[in-house]
Amino acid sequence: MRIAVISDTHVPASLRALPERLIEELEGVDRVLHAGDLSTPGVLDRLNAIAPTTAVAGNMDPPEVRSRVRDREILEIAGRKVGLAHGHQRHALQDRYIGSSYDSAEFELFYQAMTSQLPGSEIILFGHFHKPLIKFWKEILFINPGSIAPPHARPTYALLDLGEKIDARIVELNKKG
Repeated sequence: MRIAVISDTHVPASLRALPERLIEELEGVDRVLHAGDLSTPGVLDRLNAIAPTTAVAGNMDPPEVRSRVRDREILEIAGRKVGLAHGHQRHALQDRYIGSSYDSAEFELFYQAMTSQLPGSEIILFGHFHKPLIKFWKEILFINPGSIAPPHARPTYALLDLGEKIDARIVELNKKG
């Protein structure tokens, strides 16, 4: 099963709409998982037109998005337990690691929090930091697809293939031309 993982689309605050190039590149995926900060329900509708989509609320999502999605999801996909959350935490915790690298000792607090919030997950998908990541932490695969919205260096998403083996990769959104 091929899953597109996206996050932080921030439509219409940062982008007028999802990039057509992204829509083209997602054609043929079996499922889409959005790790929050959609910013408008239209993003969910557009992604559902491509493939069945599950999304979670991010810290920037307004009530009209929050009314359609949960804060966290634990999904059974292709025999795997997949946790999905935006990744924002209460400020008292987040202030201890924000700005640190994914490999820093401080970031261990984030991995611990996500593991306790998404118990039993073999794979944890998150956004919020706008920086892509594929990393095993204590036998749990953590994936941040990066951000589609500017002003970040490059728009990225992730492709996750679940079969006999797990294959995950970060994909830079191709530019036309």
